[in-house]
Amino acid sequence: MKKLSEQFLELSQHTAALENRAEATRAENRTEFEAHVTEARARVQSFQDAFTARLDEAEESLAAQWGALDEVFTTQIARAQRNVDERKNAMDRARAKAQADDAETYAEIAADFARLAAAEAESAMVEAKEARARANSLEQHPA
Repeated sequence: MKKLSEQFLELSQHTAALENRAEATRAENRTEFEAHVTEARARVQSFQDAFTARLDEAEESLAAQWGALDEVFTTQIARAQRNVDERKNAMDRARAKAQADDAETYAEIAADFARLAAAEAESAMVEAKEARARANSLEQHPA
C-alpha cells in the first residue's frame, strides 16, 4: 500500500491535471464562444445591412410613387385653377359686354331724349315767335 503522502501527491497531481484540463477546456470554450459571438454579430450586422437596404429601396419606391402622385395632383390643381381663371375671365368679359351694351343703350336713349327735347324747344321757340309776331301785329293794328 502506498503512503498517504504519495496518495495525496497523486491526488494533487491528478487534481492539478484536471484543473489544467478544465482551464484549457474553459479557455477553448471561451474562444469558441467568442468566435460564435463574433460570427453571430457579423450575421446580425449582415441582416441589419440587408434590412436597411430593403428599407431604403422601399422608401425610394414610396418616395417615387408619392412624387408621381404629387406631380399628378399639382397638375390637376393647376388645370382646375386655369379652368376657374378662364371661367372668371369669361364672366368678366360677359359682364363688361353687358355693361357696354347697357351704356350704349342708355346713350341712344339719352340722345333720343336730347333730340326730342331740342325738337320741343324748337317748337316752343317757333310758337313763341308766332305769339310775339301776333302780339306785335295786334299792337300795331288795334282792332
